[in-house]
Amino acid sequence: MNFTFSSLYARTRSSNATTDRTASEVRHGHPSSPEAPTARRSRRSRRVGLLAGAALVGVLATACFPTGPVETWVPDFNGDGAITNDEVDHQKKVIVEQVLAAIEAERRAIQRHPFLTCVRSHESGGNYQAQNPRSSASGAYQFLDSTWRNASARAGHAGYGSAAAAPWWVQDAVALHMVNNGGRSAWNGTGC
Repeated sequence: MNFTFSSLYARTRSSNATTDRTASEVRHGHPSSPEAPTARRSRRSRRVGLLAGAALVGVLATACFPTGPVETWVPDFNGDGAITNDEVDHQKKVIVEQVLAAIEAERRAIQRHPFLTCVRSHESGGNYQAQNPRSSASGAYQFLDSTWRNASARAGHAGYGSAAAAPWWVQDAVALHMVNNGGRSAWNGTGC
């Protein structure tokens, strides 16, 4: 018997007639597939990632500073009617300081999240370098190394072998990502 893609498709189609779905539709996130929410979420994540990457490239391409007439983004600090290189450099420093302050404020806001604060207190006493002597659990939230590697990659912070090796703000971001994506049950025994 000669098999082609179309004959294989027809057989798959007829064998799934009761559910009216082909194997490829189930695998690729057909709306009636049980895997559909996960597939849609991963596609959405890829789109958001691509858009964020494009925005980052745009920012880097402009050297992280506004473009256009310099008069529109650099004030004339000395009031002489001309914008000098010193004034441009000063405004660049101001912009960088504002961006860094905004990043720090966001990190601190995540750190103050009530659920995360409770879990940190119960799991490690707030110690971001904590290490469980009886397991691979480490960090403020006591992630097992295997869980940490998966959770940190999903949260966009891969590259740290254990939670304790990651900076405090990365641990907070990964924990918040877990909480926001259905992982709150990992800390059920903490009383939080």
